[in-house]
Amino acid sequence: MVFDSWYLSKELVEEHVVSELRSNRRVLRVTSLEGRGEGHLHVGDLPPGSYLVDLTMKDRVVRVKLFGLEYKGSRLNLYTTDLELDEGEALETWRVRWEVEKFHKDVKALGMQDSSFLKRSRLQGYLLLFVMVVNATRDLIASLNLRSVEDLLRFVEIRLGGVLGLMKTFKLR
Repeated sequence: MVFDSWYLSKELVEEHVVSELRSNRRVLRVTSLEGRGEGHLHVGDLPPGSYLVDLTMKDRVVRVKLFGLEYKGSRLNLYTTDLELDEGEALETWRVRWEVEKFHKDVKALGMQDSSFLKRSRLQGYLLLFVMVVNATRDLIASLNLRSVEDLLRFVEIRLGGVLGLMKTFKLR
């Protein structure tokens, strides 16, 4: 399971979680994987490296593996409850969340976030249609060498004459 740091809660922290810790998150105990004990610190005070960390979650202590690393020019503090994962596996798992976030951004850009559904079959059909639209939109964005749905919408408006231009092109008007 992958989620952003503000979703961190006792109920979510179980086996096989990869997430990010805020730099101001205080930890109960820190032990460097090189064997140095670090004591009670904020995550942001730790030098880059790999650590075993005890986090407090209300009345529970959870042991996690923490990776303090440089990522795209800034500090990234990833943790995992799967103590067998190495830094590369944790980072790759964390990167997957961007696909989920891009999906949500696309939903909003396409104006499809406020739909309501009465029946499960209607929801399934809508979801299938939506995934097809999102995938087709992403393919179109990539083929036009654009970066986002917003860029695609600007392209349609400026180069193709907006909705009216598209309707004329496809003889819908």
